[in-house]
Amino acid sequence: MSEPAPTLFAMTDGTGEGTVVAGAGPVDRVRLEALRYAVNDEAVQYIGIMRLFTSGLTGLLSDQSAAEVRARLAETGLDVDEDTVEARLSYLVEHGNLARSPRETEARSLADYLRNRARYQLSQRGELVHRHVEELLGHSDAAREVSSEMLGGILTGLSRLARYDTAGIADADPDELAREIGTLFAQFDRLVHSTREFYAYLTQALTRYDLDRGEYQAFKTALIDYLQRFVDEVQRHMPQIADRLGEVHPHVVALCERANAGQRLLDLDGRVARRAPGLQPEDWVSLRTWFSGEPGRASDADVVRQLATEAMRSLLTNLRRIATSADREHGRYADLVRLAGWFDASPDDEAHALWAAAFGLYSCRHLGFLADDPERPVPPTTSWWTAPSAEVPMMLRRTGTRHVVGRTSRTVDYSAAKAARLAEREAAERRRRTALDELDRHRGPLDHVRLSDAARDELLEVYAGSLGRAAVEGPGGTPIPLTGCVLLVEHTPGANTVLLAPSGRMTFVDRRLSVVAEAEAATARTTTTAPATATATATATATATATATARHPVARGPASWEAS
Repeated sequence: MSEPAPTLFAMTDGTGEGTVVAGAGPVDRVRLEALRYAVNDEAVQYIGIMRLFTSGLTGLLSDQSAAEVRARLAETGLDVDEDTVEARLSYLVEHGNLARSPRETEARSLADYLRNRARYQLSQRGELVHRHVEELLGHSDAAREVSSEMLGGILTGLSRLARYDTAGIADADPDELAREIGTLFAQFDRLVHSTREFYAYLTQALTRYDLDRGEYQAFKTALIDYLQRFVDEVQRHMPQIADRLGEVHPHVVALCERANAGQRLLDLDGRVARRAPGLQPEDWVSLRTWFSGEPGRASDADVVRQLATEAMRSLLTNLRRIATSADREHGRYADLVRLAGWFDASPDDEAHALWAAAFGLYSCRHLGFLADDPERPVPPTTSWWTAPSAEVPMMLRRTGTRHVVGRTSRTVDYSAAKAARLAEREAAERRRRTALDELDRHRGPLDHVRLSDAARDELLEVYAGSLGRAAVEGPGGTPIPLTGCVLLVEHTPGANTVLLAPSGRMTFVDRRLSVVAEAEAATARTTTTAPATATATATATATATATATARHPVARGPASWEAS
């Protein structure tokens, strides 16, 4: 005997017992035919018709004729003639989405009979398929939170069921027990479904190669940090839930039998209808596998933690790619989005010009070139229909591409780095102007004047320039130009100038510093007769340096260096 074919499909009947089918049998193909209406060329009309039969609960038990369907479609803005509606309804009947109603119609005239001779109602398969179609159409690619709050509810439900012993199960109310089990599995289904959706979005986001620094930071904060919190919560609840499952496991069969002891629904064939998940012993396998695992297979909760680790690795890979070059362009996503915006806002003529400029796809032109036979050249005015065929290389004719050995290196774009440096320079200039404006506000002697650290640093900067110019300028002090005023430095033996700043105090020995107007500085230079020699300047400078360093050996390092 030959080996059995591999199992590809598993169907379930009304009792919930699984029927294993080898390969895609005829029944499976017939069931999958119910999906065709959502992907063919007339999908808009088919989806509109199916929405009439599935909207609300009123459409589930009602039957409608083609005329009624056409009238309701017109109310939604979809204008279709009655013959086309009849064809669409027959198509849906053939593929199992609708069924013909057996209800007899009352017709007062032949026209009414012809119009209402066929009525249609929704089938069970059609309702299931269209529910999933609407869910797919309404799905968005945005991130969705994991329902981690269900972990506490699952633990509470298992703890409540674990308190049932054999006598307690026999005395329990079947409906109450079924409600507790159904609630437990509804919470478990919500947890599993939201976890799968979150990881699917996480995979899509991690595989993007065009994440810039801003998107990377938002992605790291919004998703990875949230993922870590979810994993920690799963890890905190998993041991307790596993212990409760171990306590409930010996009583699962008895719990399900007692929950199903009430009055049950029978289908047309006399079989017991399938109830909510959790009321069959085999339904508990998935719950136990998710939290506790099984021999030879890790639990899904452990897989969640492993996937979180892989997400962290992918995040580090993106971070390494972003950090390979300071301002290197990693993707054309932003450029293409910007180009698409230009196309959307451009009129037709500008859009054609933009297309040609962006992609180089100009209109067709006849290119004239020297032929192989120089005695009979082909002029550029020769039509392509009558011109001789050009010799096309074998590689170009077969593959459509011309093989070129090597490639040009990509030029690194430093425009962003230049812009950053210019912004830093502009910020430094703004800080310098602010410091100079602060000095300008303190007109007069600077003794015991409190300045900000920035203004003090700028004062020391300009003061350093006066030390080498004192011998050249002569008596009357050394004026150093500021913004709209000058800093006047005068050699005054026995008189010191003390500057106060948030970082400390600095003393200028035998120096008088004052901020005056330019005219006052010129007057002071002409009326002062005390000579200032280069030797005295050097001595006073050394004294000021020593004093400032001795009084403030730590906080005045930059100021002492400026004074020297």
